[in-house]
Amino acid sequence: MSPTSEAPEIAILVDYDGTIATVDVTDELVRTSASERQWLDLELAYRRGDIGSRALLRAETRLLPGTAADLPDLARDQPHDPTFVPFVEYARAHGMTVEVVSDGLGFFVAPALATLGLGGLPVYSAALGYTPTGPEITFPNGHPACQVCGTCKRQRVLLHQAAGRHVVFIGDGYSDQYAAAHADTVFAKAELATICERRGLPFQRWRTFDDVHAWLTQAQARGALSGPVARPYVCGPETAR
Repeated sequence: MSPTSEAPEIAILVDYDGTIATVDVTDELVRTSASERQWLDLELAYRRGDIGSRALLRAETRLLPGTAADLPDLARDQPHDPTFVPFVEYARAHGMTVEVVSDGLGFFVAPALATLGLGGLPVYSAALGYTPTGPEITFPNGHPACQVCGTCKRQRVLLHQAAGRHVVFIGDGYSDQYAAAHADTVFAKAELATICERRGLPFQRWRTFDDVHAWLTQAQARGALSGPVARPYVCGPETAR
């Protein structure tokens, strides 16, 4: 395929915890708000597959402080990959769609992006708010039928593919596995890279967004990005049919 006007549009979906933020902010918030045993028991149940991320996040929300004012400063002062902002600027300048997909607590993502000058970047995450009785979490970006994940990252991939876009997914962890199984190009590091290797999913290794930038520039120059490709479902209500 040559780099012509027929090249597909590109949608870039980016995880937040451990990807844009260089720490897992959700994990750190829960660990500082609860006992190590409480956090570890929930995390192990999630990793064993006993519960999905939706149940995990509900349980973690109950461990948070009773008022927003008592949340640790980590939610406000998160370290970010310094190459993310120039990467987004590059992608937007070249007509690519960029959005953040997070399956964590989510409430800190949009404010953090605003501090980086990216307040208009679309964010798909859970919604956590405080009521007179304490914190409550809802899942406006969950799958309409499947109750496993808090935010259905796979659904975002499929929606962009249905519009004819080549979907690039960038992530680092366990909650990224379903999106990685369906995206057209996957950038994986840390635990997500291990999952991709174990399951035979093709992926590109990355350390910073400069790596993604360089790969995309070369792939576009070669005309190497094809239209979306359908893949077998690996999660969701369809697997029960």
